[in-house]
This record gives sequence, C-alpha cells and structure tokens, in this order.
Amino acid sequence: MDITKIIMNPVRLRIIQYLVLHGSASTGQIKEELTDIPPASLYRHIKILEEAKLIIVVKENKIRGVVEKVFQLNKENPLSQENSNENIKRVIDSSMLSIMSEFNSYLDKEENDPQKDLLFLSTSTLLLSDEEFTEFTKEIGEIFNRVLNYKKNDKRKVRRITVISSPCEE
Repeated sequence: MDITKIIMNPVRLRIIQYLVLHGSASTGQIKEELTDIPPASLYRHIKILEEAKLIIVVKENKIRGVVEKVFQLNKENPLSQENSNENIKRVIDSSMLSIMSEFNSYLDKEENDPQKDLLFLSTSTLLLSDEEFTEFTKEIGEIFNRVLNYKKNDKRKVRRITVISSPCEE
C-alpha cells in the first residue's frame, strides 16, 4: 500500500484536516462540513483512509437500525516506519506533482480566470534563526486556525494554500 498516494488525494487531505481540527467525527458530521464532495465519494475516501489505518473507529452509534461510525486519526502513526529520507522524498515528490497537476488542470480550462480567482505563487527567502522560524510558523498557524472553521456559503469557495519550508543553497 502506497501511503503517499493515499494521503496526497485532496479529498482525503480535507478529511484528515477535519479530524485534526475536531478530534473525532462521524461520517455524517464530515459530510455536513465538506458539502462540495458527493456523499458516495466521501464514503469511499473515508473507507480508503480506514483501510490504510490512517483513521480508526473510536465509537459506533446505532441510529434507527444503522450503525454510524465515529472516526479519529490513528495516534499510532502508520507512517512512523516510513520516515527515512527516501520515503520523505517520495512524499515531497508526490506533493509537488499533485500541486503541479492541479495548477495545470485549472489553467487548461479557458473559462477559468486566474486573476479573478486570486491565483498566485510566491517564494521568499528568509534569514531567520531556528527560534525566529519557529515563532514565524506558529504565527502562520494562528492565522490558518482563524479561518479553518469557516462554513461554506454563497460567497465562500474552496481555496487551497500550500506552505512549504525548504532548504536553500548557501
């Protein structure tokens, strides 16, 4: 099983993000939040995450004869054996290819308007100590946390922001 391919799927990343924020949730609760994902697709992605042992069932509720599972992230990290440099490289390569693919797919559609959709790519090189960098990433996290729980409405659309910290050549 290639864990990299499993976790790099945008829908599965959103499910994982939901569970990170909420601790645990039923499929119904996740479905209420991720309204842009068709229910059949959502159930399929949850099943893939469960089979990969990335999420686990922590509770089962019986509702009108149907069993509703409540999931949380697996605290016993199934990726822990995969933290070699080679495996980390595979995850980064897959992530970058996924981002490239999404940009290409978006830009291949002539009806899309990058300016209207606020599409951007930015790279900055910073000079920071480890302590300054840790504080900087903490502040970025606080900004993300302010908006992560926004609910979808007529004015909001799904947007993806990717932040990558990478080494620089001296």
